[in-house]
Amino acid sequence: MRKAFVIIFLLSCVKVSAQVLKTVEFEINGRPTWQQLIPLGKDGIILFAKKDITKAVAVKFDADLKKVWESEIFLDVEKKPSSYTIDKDHITFMFSETKGMYYQVFSISLKDGKFNNNGFELREFFQDQDYVFFKNRILMAGVNEKGATFYNYNFDADLGEFITAELIGKAQVQYFNYDAPKNIIESLWAIKESAYANQKKKKGEFIKDAYVVYAKYDTTGKLIIKNTIASNAGNFPLTATLTEISPTTKFISGTYQSNSGAKGMYISKLEDGKTTTTKFYDYRQLLKGIPPIDDVTVKKLIDNFVLLPVKPVFGHNILTIGGTFFQANFQTVTTSTPYYNGYDPYPSYGRYSNSNYNYPRTQSKQVFKGYNYLNGFIANFDLEGNLINQHRIDMNLISPQVEEALSISEDKSTAVCIKGALTVSNLSEFARPATYRLSEEQIDVKNIQFVPSYHGVRNWYGNYFIADGSRIKFEAIKDLDAPKEKPTKRKKGQQSLPQTNIKKIIYLSKVQ
Repeated sequence: MRKAFVIIFLLSCVKVSAQVLKTVEFEINGRPTWQQLIPLGKDGIILFAKKDITKAVAVKFDADLKKVWESEIFLDVEKKPSSYTIDKDHITFMFSETKGMYYQVFSISLKDGKFNNNGFELREFFQDQDYVFFKNRILMAGVNEKGATFYNYNFDADLGEFITAELIGKAQVQYFNYDAPKNIIESLWAIKESAYANQKKKKGEFIKDAYVVYAKYDTTGKLIIKNTIASNAGNFPLTATLTEISPTTKFISGTYQSNSGAKGMYISKLEDGKTTTTKFYDYRQLLKGIPPIDDVTVKKLIDNFVLLPVKPVFGHNILTIGGTFFQANFQTVTTSTPYYNGYDPYPSYGRYSNSNYNYPRTQSKQVFKGYNYLNGFIANFDLEGNLINQHRIDMNLISPQVEEALSISEDKSTAVCIKGALTVSNLSEFARPATYRLSEEQIDVKNIQFVPSYHGVRNWYGNYFIADGSRIKFEAIKDLDAPKEKPTKRKKGQQSLPQTNIKKIIYLSKVQ
């Protein structure tokens, strides 16, 4: 059973810079192994979650968080979709199984939730990284033994072919988007060129160059133009994302690493498909704040944590980028082997053994504790890529999954998940941040998965955010119509435990 509840938060008359406009609850039986939240701008939002071993549910809400439709899908895969695409009529998800040998493509109508499923096999070596779905075919971008490659598969003809992407080096797709009005595909690729200390024997491989390529292709994968965001003064671009300023002007931003070991972010401006300027900013500069952060802490951060970038936002002639540093946390748990009636299941034999004594055996293992989000930052740049200002955000947040815990809106308001609460503020103003909770109950290690709290937040559209959280709910199962079983004798000390049903409640909040 599923049900949706609407909770409207009535705020006090005190003037604040942000407010939670509405929160909805969506209840799912069982423990979903994964869930995805996909903003559709003013057209609403899609919640896609795995219900159990063989089923998934897709739900569309409008911009006021009213449920439009709900569809249940037979889905016998464990991992979340590797990627998805959206056009004006459908949202399409792709799942790969057996390391990419078999693909399933689910296309869901945005109007009514009706879906169809296509599948195909690919027996040749190919590592898919992204794709674009058309009405009767799919164009996948990835790599094979020859390098950057497309695989074009036609569902009607049941035929597929490889097409070279005409890029040199080891490639990783960073951005792959179909521009329907122009009927072209825009893409960004991170390229690494290798060399060998002993070229003849192909030994001692090292990276001699790294850069980013902006490329346009037609819908069959034929190259139209390409432009390189090259390394400069020992700084090598590693990742990339695209922000459109106008039809002719775009910004590419991402992370870089220098040959000295320093890391940071770069801003590159493209006009008419050609690079006009590229500027690099060290994390030491982007993480400045109060209290100051020393170089040793910054080095520890950039060496052991991964940056999860936020989606760049452009507004008021300012480009805003940022991200959060996270790391997987593990805890060592030690357990002792229980002995019964003095019997040691692992007795010691040998010259010095003593059969009259049993010594406890202990075993230690690493248990996943969650993802630690330590710090985040946002930075504002002008149209020439010059840094205007930046703000460090100290978080120290533990989250059960990798989610965006920091987001920026067009008016430069910042929303961040800290300690399970949502804090919204405008760092350019001096107004006090507004903090919201889904529950007033204090969160600790024992109840963290059962108390509702915010896990992720992102810019929905304009100046609106969409935030999500969840909690686990246990219900006792009482079937009054079931025939009563004969009471059985229980051993002394044995208790009769009631049957329980587990539900996951997902919360969605619209914030301004």
